[in-house]
Amino acid sequence: MNLIKKIISELGGDEAHAITICPKKLAYFRGVKSVAELSSDKIVLISGKNIITIEGERLSADEYFQGDFAVKGSIERVSIE
Repeated sequence: MNLIKKIISELGGDEAHAITICPKKLAYFRGVKSVAELSSDKIVLISGKNIITIEGERLSADEYFQGDFAVKGSIERVSIE
């Protein structure tokens, strides 16, 4: 998607570490190095120097391959430290 690439570039972001969220349904993360916690209400990911916490209900790891990680479920909150 050229629009997403353009927005990320204009904001000074890195497409290799992008996040896409469809609230209460799906979240997609790029650049994930490891999974620190995985439960049905909380998933914690390590991405470079960032810790990403996903909270909600009925969460599940839908896909994890070469740094790409997809979460399905009722996503209520995503925070980055």
